[in-house]
Amino acid sequence: MTLEQMRILVIEDGDEYLENLSRFVPGPTYIQVHTGNEAVARLKDQSVDLIYLDMRFDRIDESDLLGDRDAVTRDHNGDPKKATKFLANNQGLYILAALKQEGLDTCPIILAYDFTREPKRFEHLTRIYKTLTWVPDAVTPGEIESLFLNFG
Repeated sequence: MTLEQMRILVIEDGDEYLENLSRFVPGPTYIQVHTGNEAVARLKDQSVDLIYLDMRFDRIDESDLLGDRDAVTRDHNGDPKKATKFLANNQGLYILAALKQEGLDTCPIILAYDFTREPKRFEHLTRIYKTLTWVPDAVTPGEIESLFLNFG
């Protein structure tokens, strides 16, 4: 598959990944959503070849964050602010879980997060999400293009 034939879903709370991918890795059709619920809905209606997923979602409304807020609040000693921050900082993982629950995690998924210092965490995630890989924020356009082509 060529880049021009690829359909890539970008799941992020802002616009920087879509802007950078469109500018520096032209060719694919990029589709963007800003929340986990939007991602699930879109993937139920449209198939994509690849998902590019942000980890941190601190710019969306708290009500749009996926995850069991009550359980996370209990885990954070009853502090709702810490719980919300945890949900936002790890939202990419909650989105992965929602995609898996709906059977929508079969295409390759690139998580924008640096697991260099957390190899065991990533190893654990790949046991759950077989199509998962990651890239740090400081990835080059050539590296992204190569990843896209390897998955295409």
